[in-house]
Amino acid sequence: MIKKSNRQYMETGSINEQANILHLEAREAGQAGNYQLAIEKLLEAMSIEPAWAYPVYDLAFTYLLMGDFGNALKYYRETDALEPDGFFTTKTAIYTLEGEQEGLFPEGLYTYYMQIEWTDEPEKKYHIAKQIADNVPGFAPAWKEIAYLQTDPEERLYCIEQGLAGNPDRETKGILLLNKAMIFSERGDKETAKKLLSEIIDSQETTLANSEIARVALKSIKDN
Repeated sequence: MIKKSNRQYMETGSINEQANILHLEAREAGQAGNYQLAIEKLLEAMSIEPAWAYPVYDLAFTYLLMGDFGNALKYYRETDALEPDGFFTTKTAIYTLEGEQEGLFPEGLYTYYMQIEWTDEPEKKYHIAKQIADNVPGFAPAWKEIAYLQTDPEERLYCIEQGLAGNPDRETKGILLLNKAMIFSERGDKETAKKLLSEIIDSQETTLANSEIARVALKSIKDN
């Protein structure tokens, strides 16, 4: 199963050295729980390198940890404007926080969902994702996580279809479609798999990283 994909970001060698140092210091401050200092350093890094998405993304995440969902959404949107083809979990963050703002999802859902990323224990990941899916069945990212943790192909496919029915964000949709293609490939239905992968490559509704993975997977299927 394909878990997720992210773009490779600007090499630190192409970033202003002071901005890079400030970003690293901000991350250390954030990890220590000194969020205000982290914010100050991230804003300073952003002023030096305004086109660099990484400190903007980390600023959004810092506000998320502080429970300031309005500012978190603001800076996730700014990150997305800088990297419209996908950057870490930005698109999923916007999808969720906008849903919270509009009353489609309960407030704090994205913070709770992020706990899946913060644990390495599959059982805990499954418990969190299942709890979300049970209470917010239209939340596509939870179904993506459950699908990843399933071993039975039919159960995986069911979860994928549930996720796709939830109007997912571009990143989540791409991952769901990639994994759907892999299930068909594993079944021996190469034509359906190739069709799905081609759709991902041609679609404007998935991220660049997902399209790149689809190209690699499509080539592998064709070569074999």
